[in-house]
Amino acid sequence: MAVIFQFIKENIICDFCLVLGILAWGVTIGARISSKKSGHFVSGIPAVGGFLIIIGFLTSSVKWLAFLGLLDFDLIYIIGVIPAVIRDNIAEKRYIPPEQLENGKVVEYSLYNKCYEEIKIPREYPYAEELHTINRYIILIRDGKYFLLKIERIDKIIEEIEAETTDECRSYASKRVKWVVLEQQ
Repeated sequence: MAVIFQFIKENIICDFCLVLGILAWGVTIGARISSKKSGHFVSGIPAVGGFLIIIGFLTSSVKWLAFLGLLDFDLIYIIGVIPAVIRDNIAEKRYIPPEQLENGKVVEYSLYNKCYEEIKIPREYPYAEELHTINRYIILIRDGKYFLLKIERIDKIIEEIEAETTDECRSYASKRVKWVVLEQQ
């Protein structure tokens, strides 16, 4: 018991971080339980508890106990998910459509944008709508007619508009689009 009191006395910063870390863990676990019982989302303080415990033990004389901070599932989740999200965003921005799409040949496409426009599509429920964010446009030619595809993310076609020329297709798109021309008409 004397060893524990000696440790507490010598490692004030560690003690402070451990108390705050355990408190943050408790709040996060309590929020999860409350969310399950009530059916409504209640936010905790994800990853903060584990991070504080790691910092606390790294400032103490027993640094190997910092591994206890990795017991916080949210910290492991964040460490694993952030690189995947960054990789997906980079791939989304570098995406080039294939030459053939929707039984037509791709003529022009727009560069990626976080939001060119938003389209509301009514749902089955009264007064309910789905909001889709258009990130890119593709103009393709099929059976001698041009079509403007409004696309969400990489491959989800939200709307298809038929037109006679590429200029008419462009008129249906946002005015701030930067077009990449694949084939001259």
